[in-house]
Amino acid sequence: MTTSALEPWPLTDEQRAIIDVTRQFAANEIRPRGREVDEADVESPVDIFRAAAKVGITDFMLPEEYGGGGFTDVFTQCLVQEQLCWGDPGIGNFVCSNGFFADPLLAIGSEEQKKEWLTPLTGADPLFTALATTEPGSGSDAASIVTTATEVDGGYRINGQKTWISNAGLAEQYVVFAKTDPTQRSGGVSAFLLRKDAEGLTFGEPMRKMGQRAIVNREMFFDDVFVPTEHRLGDEGQGFHGLMHTFDISRTVLAAAATGAARAAYEYALDYARERTQFGKPIIDHQAVAFRLADMATRIESAWLMTLHAARTLDAGRDASKIAAMAKLQASETAMFVTHAAVQTLGGWGYSREFPVEQWMRDVKLEEIEEGTSDIMRLVISRRL
Repeated sequence: MTTSALEPWPLTDEQRAIIDVTRQFAANEIRPRGREVDEADVESPVDIFRAAAKVGITDFMLPEEYGGGGFTDVFTQCLVQEQLCWGDPGIGNFVCSNGFFADPLLAIGSEEQKKEWLTPLTGADPLFTALATTEPGSGSDAASIVTTATEVDGGYRINGQKTWISNAGLAEQYVVFAKTDPTQRSGGVSAFLLRKDAEGLTFGEPMRKMGQRAIVNREMFFDDVFVPTEHRLGDEGQGFHGLMHTFDISRTVLAAAATGAARAAYEYALDYARERTQFGKPIIDHQAVAFRLADMATRIESAWLMTLHAARTLDAGRDASKIAAMAKLQASETAMFVTHAAVQTLGGWGYSREFPVEQWMRDVKLEEIEEGTSDIMRLVISRRL
């Protein structure tokens, strides 16, 4: 973590404690397993998740009243996520994936729903969860989903398809977004809580991915899946509001994840440049390499400061859509630049699977795509200028 970026915001003893635990876990448990998990391809490291749960990392972001660690502020979530994804981007995001399920529930769920669906995510043996939004014909444009939830006696029948759903099949609990009014765009989107054993719910095969293979993605198919009325989150048509609030948080946290991965690549390249000799001197003494490292360090510091600013804006209860989009855009493109630069710095070794930088470059590409592509982030920002 870049220390100077934290100086404007002193940390509490509790924040320092969770960061120390996370830093040690990332170094001792996550980093050594990164290559193995990447090569496993379609298997999530459940054992690492369980180990993280025992030290309080998987539920630290959930409210204390439901058994969580009580760090509900986005600022602390960013501090933790940056550390985890320094260890490995895919594993880091997998370890904290239950936070993405919890966000819409905390935003628009009832007290009874929070107790029932969040409490099982805490403790030493938590359930896995997933957020089901993306469809074959709608990615960043969440208002254009076509999966329907038709009201019937006692509840709703969901029909449709989701794709690229992280933890699908592994997760026991889902938040599913569907249209209760297909004639509307955002105003017709509602959110529902669903369990894996629901009749009519099936899953596709694991999707083959470029990177972040610690998180397995599958398609989900809904064939007249019944959901009782009490499992609807909020009112009909309120789902899009809950999703947008979730996006503001998740984009900021993913910016922290991208920054952590960028820091890992920068540190690796810097150490290599200090140790590797070319033309009779360390390559860091060659101007081109030194300037490249300077650009890497500068962009990381900039992305981290913007991420923390977005987190503080959210925690203050202010509209953070623009700054969250800015932070994700800046951090994700920084991570892509830095990992590419790290590969360049290592030369042929950077292209080899013997070194982690090639994997990190594949991993961070996802950060320019998920929760809204870079083009969508620029659109969000431009509409708020």
